[in-house]
Amino acid sequence: MVELRHLRYFLAVVEEKSFTRAAVRLHVSQPTLSQQIRALERSIGHPLFDRLPGGPRLTPAGHVLVEPADRAIMIVADGVRSARESALAATGDLRVGMIYAAAGALTQSVLSAFAAAFPDVRLHFRGELPVARAYTALARDEVDVAFTRLPLDPARHAWHVLYRERRVVVAHESNPLSDARTVSLSDVLPLPILSARPSRTPPEVEEHWLLNDFRNGTAPERYVTDAWTVPEIAQTLVHNPAVIAMCSEIARSRPPIPDAPLLFIDLPEAGLSEAVIARRESDRRPHVTAFCDVAVAVARGLPEATPA
Repeated sequence: MVELRHLRYFLAVVEEKSFTRAAVRLHVSQPTLSQQIRALERSIGHPLFDRLPGGPRLTPAGHVLVEPADRAIMIVADGVRSARESALAATGDLRVGMIYAAAGALTQSVLSAFAAAFPDVRLHFRGELPVARAYTALARDEVDVAFTRLPLDPARHAWHVLYRERRVVVAHESNPLSDARTVSLSDVLPLPILSARPSRTPPEVEEHWLLNDFRNGTAPERYVTDAWTVPEIAQTLVHNPAVIAMCSEIARSRPPIPDAPLLFIDLPEAGLSEAVIARRESDRRPHVTAFCDVAVAVARGLPEATPA
């Protein structure tokens, strides 16, 4: 995913017509700048500059990116400015909760933009919340804002959708589904599916990830587990090859256990998972609402923040 700093670095090279001068302007080393530009090129899928003896020259892909990159920076700047104006007295502490890969690379762009706009707010992090806790941490007053996923209880939470991505099946490489790149609901619904203990997960969350909205009232074959964190869930699948689970597509690029014998299989009929920034519905403190506003501004500004 493209990050805000990638676009800033790209535009600096375009404007300075030199990696060396752009690095000086950005107060980073030239190798760091070059690495970030290469990361951006990998995300785009094409080179953005021809590296020539007389200096970098934009490729056709680079020319196409200049205008949306500049617009993205302006959108984020305007959003941050609006958030600052609406929260001029924002000070104090803000507890930020994050579930596994909830907002992907977007998370760091949001945190950086907020920290720059509100230096008097001290950020405290609850990183990689256990899966079930991610849906209850706000209601329990363990965090003030959370990068998490729907569904959430609208009576207790307010949220903004940052981006959407597909739900996919995760299965052991020896599972009968493993030969297919894409499967259908009829392939998946009869299989045993990983399930948390009912006391740990809100019912609407459990139903969403068990695909109950597609079962016409038929109960799934649950494999109930005490697994609490994402790596624990992955290990459970590793050691129970017949069991499947559902997850968001971002797990493909950020597997919870490197080199584990797990596959991520497309299930187009399952629809989308929505990554959100959420707060308690009743919490309208300036620095809380400002953080959510900044997150929305960053998500709207980044070219790949809201994939279809």
